[in-house]
Amino acid sequence: MSTTLKEKLENEARFLRISIPYDKRDKYTMVSFDDGVMSELECDESFVPPMYDEDTKLLEFWVDLNEQKVKDWNKDNGYLRIWAKVRDEGTYTLYDKDMKPLWQIHGYVPNALIPPYERGFGDYLELAIEADGTLPKWHDTPDFSDFLVSGREPGSVMSYRWNHVATAYYDVLGYKLDKEEVVWLVQRLMGKYSISAEEVTKVVS
Repeated sequence: MSTTLKEKLENEARFLRISIPYDKRDKYTMVSFDDGVMSELECDESFVPPMYDEDTKLLEFWVDLNEQKVKDWNKDNGYLRIWAKVRDEGTYTLYDKDMKPLWQIHGYVPNALIPPYERGFGDYLELAIEADGTLPKWHDTPDFSDFLVSGREPGSVMSYRWNHVATAYYDVLGYKLDKEEVVWLVQRLMGKYSISAEEVTKVVS
């Protein structure tokens, strides 16, 4: 990727929007209000974690990269820890100080930037959020290398539903495109009520 983009992200990226699917019955996403060992029992369907959107079925966090803290964190939330096996279903978008989107990854977790750094393998995300919103395990200096390799221009943040739509179309069109390209197309057609396979094929051709 060009040096220009690298410099742009290093000089202008101020906020990171993390959007990950959250199914209260999914044992691969666990939320805890203490720093102990988490178990499947904490995936209680009656529990609704902060920053969860019922309509999109997404957990969303805005991270201030300069201050290494969650933006607009409510201190009443207290300490929160999130551990998720997101795999390739998350959306991670970088914004400048004016909240203008700069660059985006839809897919595997950019673990060069988001913990766990050495053992995330692109599948896992782990956030330890203090009561004041700070992220004690966050890197002092952001590493945007994953965005340079796998990122593209920002599209819409995909809801749980559209995520599965993209996966379905990839199964049909995967012989022509990789999954990231299918996701990119679906993102740009999301404003429509529905998308036919023929329509996607037409865009690809």
